[in-house]
Amino acid sequence: MTSWLLKFVFLGPVLRLIFRPEWTGVTNAVGGGPVLVRSGGPVFRAQEAFTSSQLAPRNPRTGVGQLADGRVLMVVTDGRRPGYSVGMTNFELAQTMVRLGAVTGSAFDGGGSSSLAFDGKLLNRPSDRGGERPVSTALQLMYYGVYSPAPEPVISPNADGYLEKQRELSYKIVRPSSVTATLVAPGGAVAFTETLQRVPGTYPVAFPPAPADPTAAPAEGRWRLDVTATDDLGQTSTTSQKFTVNNTLGFPRLSRRSLVVRVRGKQTISAGVTLTRAARVTATVETKTGVRVATIAVRRLPAGRFAAGWRGTTRGGKFLVYGGMYAVRFRATNELGAVEVVSPAFRVIRAAPVPAKKPKPKG
Repeated sequence: MTSWLLKFVFLGPVLRLIFRPEWTGVTNAVGGGPVLVRSGGPVFRAQEAFTSSQLAPRNPRTGVGQLADGRVLMVVTDGRRPGYSVGMTNFELAQTMVRLGAVTGSAFDGGGSSSLAFDGKLLNRPSDRGGERPVSTALQLMYYGVYSPAPEPVISPNADGYLEKQRELSYKIVRPSSVTATLVAPGGAVAFTETLQRVPGTYPVAFPPAPADPTAAPAEGRWRLDVTATDDLGQTSTTSQKFTVNNTLGFPRLSRRSLVVRVRGKQTISAGVTLTRAARVTATVETKTGVRVATIAVRRLPAGRFAAGWRGTTRGGKFLVYGGMYAVRFRATNELGAVEVVSPAFRVIRAAPVPAKKPKPKG
């Protein structure tokens, strides 16, 4: 982003705009501000005509920047929704963009105007009660090549009912194109490939590909979908998406569906999981919204059945958790990468403390 000086020179009835630096050759421009990132660092005061009431409160914010390799970065943060998001100050947005790799950046209009969409889908929660606010300007990027949405990063097709299937692999083209789609299995073997003339649209790629043995499960390890398209204008584009098949963890079970906790209580709930190969396992307890409250196991384990117990205390083990619904999340890491499973939900009931017994009077 380049800062500029705007002068208004009145020559009788003529209004002349003078830009510094010179804008000769600029065919399109988008107005905004203030500057957020300059030379890879966050800008606290850009010395632009914005008030502290615009910059200091936490609000929905919008920013655009550029990475060192030239890629464009667009950031929108929600806000004005207590319990979900309070938003950011202008400087917090600047720091966020630097953490994301921006070397230059500027803010756009925030508040209820902060909206971000891709491929026809709204990606954030605008703060206005009616949802998206009608606006007169927007920054829009158009793509001409092939696009493939991100797949589920890890699947575990082991019949335990968790992460069993890959969301549909697909690609989209916006011009008539010659398309080659290739599904590469772990080890580099080509599991499926096709080259076809396609009209604009979205096309699925079956996973798992049809095997010689219909009962065979997809091979464990890293898979990759490569798609190359050359459109009717001779423009070539490519996309590549990776995901992992990992059956290390499976079949989470609970010893009970509720846990009564009290001071000096002894009731424990046990959560178990099956490992098909050795891995480093972490077991954590979390609320139904995903907030972690305790880590109950971190260890290297061989293949087999493993269980971890919990007595309803927080991370330090000194305080009881609140009543509500909880679950145990297991995460295993080995040569195949990381995979997670979550136990069924269980209820925590926080019992009232038992009153101390009064000493009997003497005599």
